[in-house]
Amino acid sequence: MGPLLYLLAVPVAWVFLRWIRHRPQRGLLLVAALVPFNGLLLIAPGWMQVDGWKEALLLLTLGVAVFVPQREPEPRPVIPWWSLGAALVVFGVVSAFVTAGSLGLFAIKITFFYFVVVPLILYLRPFSARDRDLLVTIMMVESVAIAVFGLAQQAIGAAGLAQMGYEYNETIRFSGGILRSFSTFNQPFPFGFYLVTVLLVGGSVALAAPRRPRNRIFLLATPILVAGIAASVVRAALAGLLVGALVLAVVRYRRQLKSVIIGGVVLIVLGSVAVSAQARSSLFSSSSLADRGTGWNTVLRSMGSHPFGDGLGSTGAAKARQLVEELGPMAEKLPYATGEVQIYGRPYQPDNYYVKLLIELGPIGVWLFAAIMVVIYLMSIRAARTLRGNDAALALGVAAAVLASAVAAVASSYFEIFPSDFYFWLLAAVVGCAITQQSPTVERSSVPEQVT
Repeated sequence: MGPLLYLLAVPVAWVFLRWIRHRPQRGLLLVAALVPFNGLLLIAPGWMQVDGWKEALLLLTLGVAVFVPQREPEPRPVIPWWSLGAALVVFGVVSAFVTAGSLGLFAIKITFFYFVVVPLILYLRPFSARDRDLLVTIMMVESVAIAVFGLAQQAIGAAGLAQMGYEYNETIRFSGGILRSFSTFNQPFPFGFYLVTVLLVGGSVALAAPRRPRNRIFLLATPILVAGIAASVVRAALAGLLVGALVLAVVRYRRQLKSVIIGGVVLIVLGSVAVSAQARSSLFSSSSLADRGTGWNTVLRSMGSHPFGDGLGSTGAAKARQLVEELGPMAEKLPYATGEVQIYGRPYQPDNYYVKLLIELGPIGVWLFAAIMVVIYLMSIRAARTLRGNDAALALGVAAAVLASAVAAVASSYFEIFPSDFYFWLLAAVVGCAITQQSPTVERSSVPEQVT
């Protein structure tokens, strides 16, 4: 952080606290509006580089929610996964400190910061119906602009993006000779996953009330978002979108989405024919999956000797950070691991969040996390059938997004990719808010029994 930002930090924090003093929900909405643009800091001037701005804003928001008295009591949201989450956090924190000492703090932050802080803010200060609607509006409007910029990157080209300040093999990436768009994110993966979440949540809300101008415009813009996902060339995102769309179609929007799903399949076929043979071979090749499968099999064979895992932070970004702390610049010169769990050098990245958890926390950690996913999905799908209006549509969209995330996590470290993790826990807790603020025409006493 530059000297100028140090000078600005105090007045900015003071203005922010004044603004959210009576409604901390504003702070969470502001962060939700800003996080999709975090990747633009890669090309921002040096004095604007603030890595921890989002965590700082969320902690300030949490502080206000805890210490500033509420004007009127608000019903607490339903968070039925809290006991499973608490067990996972305790298990993970203990393993991080046992295996890495103070260096385990970075692994704890990556794994649990949004998992704990975001639902806690909403538990203390739940979103109202107006807040939930505003959140959907923010996602709809921003996603269109973000998708347009992602498509524009195909015209700008890799050389033009490099001139803007982006780096090859970090942000600028290719697949079979095709440039992978990343828009306002730091890599193609968060770009693709973000658009999938918005399409499923925003699409469900828009289809429930298609005459509303906001929803009508979003539905007309959905081809742009789908094209943005295709431009990111993230196959896990496309698979997640297909699964999520099937959930929406089967539960409620069969007539509306039938033609969309058929049209999507046709576009995929036509697109695969249009691209070059080399690109088509790269996109649909099974060699990448086979390479990953080799590493996954190695992990599974080692579980007998590591029933509690190797400790939180023993793979991925957290392990890379530990190596930098321990070895300094020498860490960059070490070779990458190629499928071995116990390694020396750069950490093994399994590109599968469940395998990552298996390495770090063993079968217990995988079971706890999978149980949390199941509970959130069941809560959302039941809320979609119990609630009415926008909240019912929102809950169905979240249920579809949860299942899409679960599928995407099979071929990516989904819950370690920002802001995918932030939005997942935000939307899950938002559904819990809707359940306890449902219309009086629905029996309030029946809801907790159905979701707990």
